[in-house]
Amino acid sequence: MIITIGRQYGAGGREVAEKLAKELQIPLYDRKLVAFISAHLEKGVSLDELDLTYENLYGSVSPYETMFGDLNVEDDNYLFTPQSKAIKALAQKGSGIFIGRCTNFILKDFDNAYHFFIAADDAYRQLRGDKVYHKSLKELKKEDAKRASYYNYYTGQNWGDPVDYDMIINTGKCGIDKAVKIICDYIK
Repeated sequence: MIITIGRQYGAGGREVAEKLAKELQIPLYDRKLVAFISAHLEKGVSLDELDLTYENLYGSVSPYETMFGDLNVEDDNYLFTPQSKAIKALAQKGSGIFIGRCTNFILKDFDNAYHFFIAADDAYRQLRGDKVYHKSLKELKKEDAKRASYYNYYTGQNWGDPVDYDMIINTGKCGIDKAVKIICDYIK
């Protein structure tokens, strides 16, 4: 089972993905982890050698906790093609949850893939922005503009367009836990 999650900044998409990964006991692949994996695949390391199980990624003594210190992925254009290859290889290998990185587009032809977009109204995002990220709504929207630009450039589609997802979930209306339940119910 493959789950992709696109999200507005401050809508709680990362938290939804983390709770889903824990609930379903499947790996969660975010920007840093995908960059790390793609860099290793480019060097000829196989996915089997990386042993990317849920327990290894998130267990109490994860070997991946300190591996990302020197990895610079601030540049959103960082190795898009190698990352796409890594995302496809991970999806072919087994179940996983993928956050962002145009994964709904990259994995659109996978039969076992479910695509979700997490959104929320401005009031909810502003509250989360203040509480969780210590950022203003204006800063959140600036990040959304970067995400949209990246997505639109690499996919030729419009970021957040409902036709590209199985479902759009408004966490401002249902909350994080209900969003997780909705996704779990949908994929079952």
